[in-house]
Amino acid sequence: MKPSNRKVRLATQDTFPPSSTEHEGPSSRPVPARGKRGEDSGTYEVEPPSRRPRPKDKADKADKADKADKADKAQKSRGLALALAVLRAIAGVVLIVGIAGGVALSARRYVKTTPRFAITEVRITGSHHRKADEILALSGVVKGSNVFSADLDAARAQLLADPWIRDARLERHLPGSVLIAVEERRAVGIVAAGDTYLVTQDGEIFKRLETGDPTDLPIVTGITVKMLTDDRKGAQAMVRRALDLAAEYDRTSLSRRAPLQEVHLGGTGAASLVVGKTALTLRLGEPPFRRKLEQAMRVVGELDRRGAKADAIMLDDEARPDRVVVRMR
Repeated sequence: MKPSNRKVRLATQDTFPPSSTEHEGPSSRPVPARGKRGEDSGTYEVEPPSRRPRPKDKADKADKADKADKADKAQKSRGLALALAVLRAIAGVVLIVGIAGGVALSARRYVKTTPRFAITEVRITGSHHRKADEILALSGVVKGSNVFSADLDAARAQLLADPWIRDARLERHLPGSVLIAVEERRAVGIVAAGDTYLVTQDGEIFKRLETGDPTDLPIVTGITVKMLTDDRKGAQAMVRRALDLAAEYDRTSLSRRAPLQEVHLGGTGAASLVVGKTALTLRLGEPPFRRKLEQAMRVVGELDRRGAKADAIMLDDEARPDRVVVRMR
């Protein structure tokens, strides 16, 4: 507890009333208290003596300092223990990961080298134009090689590079089998446009005609190279319409005695058919074509009854749809 700085003011008098004794000696006069003399000659300010710390206060302070030091040491000790625990945990994780990585690497090496997973069978489905051994050679999958080492993505890319193959799917079947399922394009016509090309039913031109390719297909003419380069989608739509007409003709009874040879497309969408071994021309003009094909069948039947041979039957008079003109040989 700090000593008080409060000052005590003591009132004194310079003169005191005389005592009852007659003799006044020096010892009988009151002695003023020591202190600072105030403005009033009879007033003194006395400061109390400063208070010194007691021994008990010193002991309390020492005890508090000792406790603070012990708490600081305990906190540092706990922090060190926590750091060591974290380091041990990290070391354990690193050790486990290292062991797991080594085991995984060994297992990977084993499954890629053991004869247990050698390819013993390759099943191929969906092939029609391409033979199974051709599909296998195109894929690059080798019997006897490890089933896990076979790169099926690369094999699929190699198969799709063949124009006959529209799509392919490859699967592993443990322990040693691979499935190759392909979807082939089916050629339904030949487009003559500078060169000759095979086309699908949806009008897609997918490859040049080569040796070994089918040739007993209807030929589509009237498509120019300029159409193919400048407006490929438009040319594909025209080819598709021509193939639709060819399919519609094949459904008639006339196609059995006079198979379709060629479909020619004009610039305005007019179409002509060349049929039979005698190359009879049916000029159909613009669609719809069903009624015109029925008229052509009746005319051909009448010509057969008369024993006449026609070179062309013209049903393209749009102003007079019932008018048919026959050009004889």
